Parts: sequence; C-alpha cells; structure tokens
Amino acid sequence: GEVFRPGRSRLTTARPGGGTRQCEAPGPSDAMSRYLKYSDPTAARPNVERLKEPPRARAPVFCVGPEAEFRQYLATKSYKGGSRVCCGGRFATGQLWPNSISTITMTVIPGYCYFKYILPHVLSPAELGFGSFLGGSQTVLAGIILVTFLLASFVNPGIVPRNECIPKELKSDQLDLQGKPLHRFLTINGVTVKQKFCNTCNIFRPPRSKHCSFCDNCVLRFDHHCTWLGNCVGLHNYRYFVVLIYTATIFLIECIYVTFRIFHDRTVQQNGAEADMVDWFITVGEEPWLLLFVFYCMFLVVAVLLLSVYHTVISLQNLTTNEHVRNYYKDNPFDFGPWRNCRQIYCHPELVLAEGHDRIQADYDQHPSYSEGLSFEEFDQRE
Repeated sequence: GEVFRPGRSRLTTARPGGGTRQCEAPGPSDAMSRYLKYSDPTAARPNVERLKEPPRARAPVFCVGPEAEFRQYLATKSYKGGSRVCCGGRFATGQLWPNSISTITMTVIPGYCYFKYILPHVLSPAELGFGSFLGGSQTVLAGIILVTFLLASFVNPGIVPRNECIPKELKSDQLDLQGKPLHRFLTINGVTVKQKFCNTCNIFRPPRSKHCSFCDNCVLRFDHHCTWLGNCVGLHNYRYFVVLIYTATIFLIECIYVTFRIFHDRTVQQNGAEADMVDWFITVGEEPWLLLFVFYCMFLVVAVLLLSVYHTVISLQNLTTNEHVRNYYKDNPFDFGPWRNCRQIYCHPELVLAEGHDRIQADYDQHPSYSEGLSFEEFDQRE
C-alpha cells in the first residue's frame, strides 16, 4: 500500500515484506504540489512556512501528465474515486454515459447538418471553408468548440490523492471525541478561512478544493460539476471550459444570422423586393426544419451567453462558481484586481495566489479575521 503525505517532497511506500523505502517526488516548487503544501497535516502554529520560490509552470496536464505525487495515486490500484482515469492520470471522466455521449450527439449531429445542408445556401462552394470570412470563422470556431469540449470533458480536472487512513501525525487534541480530525483555519493573504478535513479522502482539503459527490474525488480549485460534460470543472480544465462557452456563443450567433439570412433571401426570391413581414412569416412557415434549427440555436445561445457573462464576472473577482454560489468570503483572499486575477486563472493556474509568496499558516483556533459564512456549515451537511 502507499501512504501519501500531502506537501512532502518524498513519497513513502510500504514494502511487501515490511519496512519502507523513500522515493523521490517533485519538491514543493512544482505546480500541483504547491496546493498540497497547504494540506500538510503537520502544518500548525507556531510553525509558519514561507515559500519564496514560485511554483514552476508546467505544460498542460494532458501533455505531460500530473506530477509524480499525483500520478502514483491515479495510475495505480490506489485510486479509489468514482471517475474513469487513464493515460497515467492525464484523462478522467465521471459520467461518460449518458452525460458526455448525449452532449456530443446533440452537438455533432446538428453541427454536421448545419455545415452540410444549411451554410451552403448562403455561401458558394468557393466561399465555404476558408474562402470567405463567414466560412472561415465558422470552420475555426467549430474546430475550437470540438477540441475544447473534448478537453473540458476528459482532462483530469485536478483529482487530489487520498489517504487510506487519518494522518498519524495528528495529535489527540486535534481530533474530536469520535477520533476524527477537527477542521482547522488557514491564514491566506491576511484573511482566515476554514479548512475542512475530508473524511472520505482523509486529507485536509487544499485551498479552494471540494469533494465532488458525483465523481467521489477531491478536486483542486473546484469550480462546479458539469452535467453536460460529465466531469468536474477544476484547476486543469477550467480554461478549456471558458473557451468552449465563449466560442460556442459566437458560433451560435453566426448560425442564427445565417438562418435568418436564408429566410430573407427566400422571401425576396418568392415575393420580390417589396415583400413585407407577412410574406416573411409565410416563408418561414414553409421551412419547418430551419425554424426548428433556429429555435435550437436560440435556446443554446441564451444558455452559453449567460454562462459567458457569469464566468467573466467571477473571473474578474477570482472566484469559483462554488465559492460565489455559497458566498464563501466576506473578504476574498485571492482577489488581487481584475488584471492579476485573470492572468493567474488563464495563464498561471499553478499559482495559489495571484501575487506574492505562499505562506503556510494553519491553526486550530479561530482568528478574528475569520467570519462564519453560510457556506461552511449550512451547505456542507451532506458531505
């Protein structure tokens, strides 16, 4: 069996015949391991650890895979979560059927019909593809949508390794009457936030993490569990999710434009340039499949447009959906202004803080800067 010590630079592995051996694992300057430093069970006052060296930026997890401390958990029989994990922890999906597959079906089939039967009514064969701005933009956007959907659906969102048992480093005064670890408090950027102990994963949850009841994993920088993707949206796939909803919004607006242009052109062809609104409605009624398609696009564009606006707003504030909906902070310790927030989220997700050094300060006593919010007790009873 393997015993994972969050935030340590070594991984302790039990030998079959007894004893232990020490395996080198990435140091605390690696990207994902930096989050685990905040989960170290030995981190408690008066000890305060300052990490002046910023974590190293890494290539996307689907290219290079997770760090060794994560890979040893995800790529072996030690993994106990509810997701399907493959390729050394690069990819993970929660509900492939019916969630992911049904979404792919509802996206690919209408998209194929659009490019095959609808768009050619507006563009000539020479203008399709990259022969015109409309054809080129539709082709590029469709490609981006397909790629980002696959990445958001199947990339490991940031599954945190779990322990087989409660960390033995915890002292008796750090446990409740049932022997379960007490929640503790982290001071981050001058603000005290509660750090809950996950009784399923037997770890102190890293900052901004949450245990997903659908996938049965603690996920780094958990945003939400997306039913349409069949996966959690977290540290590693949030950027792909945001690009997906942005590009889908633009693509659907262009689809609606193309459909209405077809309605207009056919009305003029049948009734001449003097055609009025009644003629237009008659023409629309003669094209039930086009009408069904445009209603389908309108329904989707409203959904993704609202999502795009919402995620723009919370990104500017450096909040996750989970944090915003649950009203986590009166003072957000991760908010460093719109520019720095977006730079961290979309360019440097390996950073726990958008600016400054990481300072690991944990305590089991409540500090004056902490304010009990609705999120901690009232919304987490089922976890």
